[in-house]
Amino acid sequence: MSADSLREVPAAGEEGSSPPPVLSIVAPLYDEEDVVPELVRRVVESCRKLGVPFEFIVVDDGSRDGTIPRLTALSRTVPELRIVSLFRNFGHMSALSAGLSLARGDAVVVMDGDLQDPPELMPEFYREWRAGADVVYGLRTSRKERILVRKATSMFYLILDRLAEIPIPKQVGTYCLMDRSIVDILNAMPERARYFAGIRAWIGGKQSFVAYERPERPYGKSQVGMRGLLRLGRMALVSFSKVPLRYASVFSLLCGLVLFLVGSVAIGVRLLTNLAIPGWATYTTLIGMMGFVQSLVMAVISEYIAVIFDEIKARPLFLVREEIVHGKAVRKLGRA
Repeated sequence: MSADSLREVPAAGEEGSSPPPVLSIVAPLYDEEDVVPELVRRVVESCRKLGVPFEFIVVDDGSRDGTIPRLTALSRTVPELRIVSLFRNFGHMSALSAGLSLARGDAVVVMDGDLQDPPELMPEFYREWRAGADVVYGLRTSRKERILVRKATSMFYLILDRLAEIPIPKQVGTYCLMDRSIVDILNAMPERARYFAGIRAWIGGKQSFVAYERPERPYGKSQVGMRGLLRLGRMALVSFSKVPLRYASVFSLLCGLVLFLVGSVAIGVRLLTNLAIPGWATYTTLIGMMGFVQSLVMAVISEYIAVIFDEIKARPLFLVREEIVHGKAVRKLGRA
């Protein structure tokens, strides 16, 4: 089910006497049953301090543990909590898109559900938005993660900063507040290969930053892992830079030049001396070098073709099974 079709469905639990939310909070979860009670408590406490109507949309991305039962139990006593259950695990970006498509607030906060994004910063985000910011970023001044993750993240931001065709803020992740105008543009964007930080930066607008120390995960371990981070980095580079294609072309030209020079030397040795090894000039220099160049260029091109293939298929980013409010499934969004 697409984002457009979801927006056509009236909001669950919406009554004439209930004011529409000023603030929406969206958090995707996947196998995070241990973090659910504290996450809901801290988000709700932080938002109630603002004294404005709000909603907390938790998108369950096909969890296999007790995430949904725990959320359902909490929704019976937390009226602001809305649970969106997806048919299966579609991935973090798709789950985030599902939540954004359902958010009704004038401002929308998106955050990871592992409590490494402190909910207590949301009042400060809200004040910056009221002061005129279109996007308020959570800026990570330090990270208390494994050294390998920190080094890989720093290297990724360095490479992306050099290669991206638009400036993407460094050391900012998912955690931010966006004005309704920014959210509407995001929802209208048709692309499937989504690097959230990139498309958010591409839209632009007046930006503000709130610095914080990113803590360690209080529960469990990350569901993303190094493999997921590498996949995210590949998506970011392919989606927001044509430089790899250009570098592949330049590298091919340089290799061609080296091939010409080495070949010339090999031919000279073969014609003018008795030192040449029969067959070396042809097989080692020509075939080996050209095979390497072709393989490299094809590998780079195939990454872009894979993204094009996914975009052409135009499958929905996500499929919603149901929405749960006050402990009950109020509608089956993904069924006819």
